[in-house]
Amino acid sequence: MTTPTKPRDPAASMSLIREITEHPLDPSYEQVAAQRRAAGLPQQTSLRSPGVIIACLLVGFAIAVAALALRVPHTQAQAQKDALIQRVDSAQSRIDKANGTIQRTQLEITTLQNQALEREDQDALAARLAQAEVTSGTLPVTGSGLVLEVNDAKDSAAGSGEDPRDLDDSNGRLTSTDMQILVNGLWQGGAEAIAINGQRLTSLSAIRFAGQAILVNFRPLQPPYEIVAIGPSSMRSAFQKSASGAYLDNLTGSFDLRASWRTGKQSLPAAPAPVLSYATVPEEKNQ
Repeated sequence: MTTPTKPRDPAASMSLIREITEHPLDPSYEQVAAQRRAAGLPQQTSLRSPGVIIACLLVGFAIAVAALALRVPHTQAQAQKDALIQRVDSAQSRIDKANGTIQRTQLEITTLQNQALEREDQDALAARLAQAEVTSGTLPVTGSGLVLEVNDAKDSAAGSGEDPRDLDDSNGRLTSTDMQILVNGLWQGGAEAIAINGQRLTSLSAIRFAGQAILVNFRPLQPPYEIVAIGPSSMRSAFQKSASGAYLDNLTGSFDLRASWRTGKQSLPAAPAPVLSYATVPEEKNQ
């Protein structure tokens, strides 16, 4: 025989809620609060007490002093950097001015040499001298040729300093090795004179990669890079058939570097004045 279940009192299920409502404070906290009231003390410590205010002021002062101490060296380093950059720019301006004077003087010397050779009926020697001057880059030249303009990829990560040939890096930046291969291809294709962004190439020129820039004749260049070459009309086709042409196709196809060609009459400046040096035979020491 089943015994009927006694219905629950609804008030019993509300006992926990009633307890929380009537006694929201934990008994131990309530006891401490009662003791503070009995002693005549406030129930809680005010955030406006002198001790708290003084502590906050001290912490804020310490933070300000620390921030100022960290900022001063940075300001000094930036000032030193700016001063160094200004000195470099000033020295470079003086060098450019001196190079211009040297080139003008060299042009006068060449004119006088040619006049002297003409008076002496040395046409063959004058022609050889002119060819040597073109090859050495001591004089500006003008003639038919082409321009190969190469540029980094549109989404290149400038400033990373990484080699764009690394397959794990997609910054798409042109390197000095790329430039050397392209220039060598133009020489092989019959170029008689080449300049990159106005920097004439000679047997003393160097194409290097330093930091974030390509250096030519120790001058940093910025993209796009214009490789101007003077030579025969077959120069472009000879370049494209060479290993350098295949290398350029790989750069544009695999690394999204950009390249374009222009043809026509080109003018190249003279190369920077070389540093004069000489060699001597050391004297033999007495045995």
